[in-house]
Amino acid sequence: MKSLPALLLFLLVSCVSTAFFGCQRHSVNTMPSDTFRLLVDDMVKDEAFRVVSLRISSMRPGILSVDREDSHARGYLLLSDADKLWSGQALFLASRMVGPSQTNALIQVRLQVKVEGGDGGMLLHGSFQSGGSGPVYAVTANTQLDGFLSVTATNGIYPLQTPLEIGRINGKPVTLTITN
Repeated sequence: MKSLPALLLFLLVSCVSTAFFGCQRHSVNTMPSDTFRLLVDDMVKDEAFRVVSLRISSMRPGILSVDREDSHARGYLLLSDADKLWSGQALFLASRMVGPSQTNALIQVRLQVKVEGGDGGMLLHGSFQSGGSGPVYAVTANTQLDGFLSVTATNGIYPLQTPLEIGRINGKPVTLTITN
């Protein structure tokens, strides 16, 4: 019986301190408002195909822009119904095919921006790609797709308004910028 008052006192102190100080949980979605989160997923990677997904999320609305030397793709970040973050996706799509003579190969690389989300109960979906179907590069048969298309992006939190190199195509940079 002597431990009952001690237990009640402990519960009272716990409840009062929780009510006074509040719960200090942090959401998985918290990040500074002047940044965005980048998640990179190398979905398919072999000698003939490469598909890389770059998922972007931000606490603020903005424009997702992917630029390379000869083209660009842009789209508005849309509000995700699932996590209430502004989000979008950029995709690298590449393929390599060896010609019938076995002395040359063709590599095609496309960049695509994909956005989907909802605001006010309306679902929006958009897809934009750079340079039409993407340029086709004639290369020697021993040129490997992995060396021709390098993805340098890594998971992390990055500042808005600052171009971020996410990869290289034939040695030339590809940048991602999230602007508001």
